[in-house]
Amino acid sequence: MNGKQSGQLEESRENQREKEIAVEKILTSQMQWQETIDAISDYIFVIDRDRKVRRMNASFSRRFNTHPRELVGQRINELFSLEVPHEKCALDRAIATRAPVLDEIVLGDETYMISVFPSSFGDEEVYVCIMKDVTEMKRLRDKIYHSYKLVSIGQLVSGVAHEINNPLTGILGFAELIAMKTGDETVRTEAVKIRTAAERCRKIVESLLCFSRQQKPCRSLEYVNDIIEKALELRAYWLRVHNIEVVRRYGEIPMAFLDIQQIQQAIVNILVNAEQAMADRPVQGRLVIETAYDAETRRITVRITDNGPGIPRDFIDRIFDPFFTTKPVDQGTGLGLSITYGIITEHGGTIRAENEEGGGASFIMVIPANQKLPEP
Repeated sequence: MNGKQSGQLEESRENQREKEIAVEKILTSQMQWQETIDAISDYIFVIDRDRKVRRMNASFSRRFNTHPRELVGQRINELFSLEVPHEKCALDRAIATRAPVLDEIVLGDETYMISVFPSSFGDEEVYVCIMKDVTEMKRLRDKIYHSYKLVSIGQLVSGVAHEINNPLTGILGFAELIAMKTGDETVRTEAVKIRTAAERCRKIVESLLCFSRQQKPCRSLEYVNDIIEKALELRAYWLRVHNIEVVRRYGEIPMAFLDIQQIQQAIVNILVNAEQAMADRPVQGRLVIETAYDAETRRITVRITDNGPGIPRDFIDRIFDPFFTTKPVDQGTGLGLSITYGIITEHGGTIRAENEEGGGASFIMVIPANQKLPEP
């Protein structure tokens, strides 16, 4: 082999090495790019005009618990049970217009934001799709919207309560006058009934005003038993409607330095939670409210127990988390118990939940008390 042939051979080998290095770089780049796409939790996939899957990331294949090779060639509408063609479908609109489309799609209990971008593999039309799970975001958005509605309702209740107070004052006054002036015992008895009913309405209105009043926290010495009674007065109608028996076991407790409005709200939140738990039970609902005082620790304990189904073991550590609820949006915001937790904690107390043997759940609140017991 002469020198010229040897040089050509060496040059050929050099070119081969360069090609191998170039191929290796391309393969490495492709692998890194695939790993980058696979690291994204959103579903990323490519379909053709026939809606057949051509490419996908790892999240997409995990969605169906299937190897990517088995998903290639399958129609996306069959995988997700989509109606095709459908004028509202983002995929159909993108294919028809060859323009990017952003839309929201509901698949069973899950909600996704889907983005479709026209692209091409050489001369072939393809569409790059990205699906982002926004189920939890949508749930939080609905709950926040519902909480704003509750604020508006509170303002409305405050105005209505003031309007009701005016005629109630007249009813109470005239019922008192009739009872004083009439000589007929039957009329006097009926007038007293009117006055008693009106007085009950007045107490409910006062409780509503206290509950809906928007003001800065203001603490004073109060009896917890009295606050519980006001909360029960607010929920009296619903307790009767759901045929829930209320058992009071009040202990001899001292006054506590607290915000009456906040504690009343905390009690109402727990009562509402108990009512909803017992509403659909085949047996009669039973609500037991107990209060006690520990002189050694100088703390008041309030225990509210229902005979509902109890709290699922997986949820009992999360029920005080904001926006956590097992109820539909129209039945709960997931804020009631978290607000209650914040109120009790702010008062220097503690609150916990536990299941009762034989069914039912208990909420136990412990708050600091004044040092001295009230006079008999």
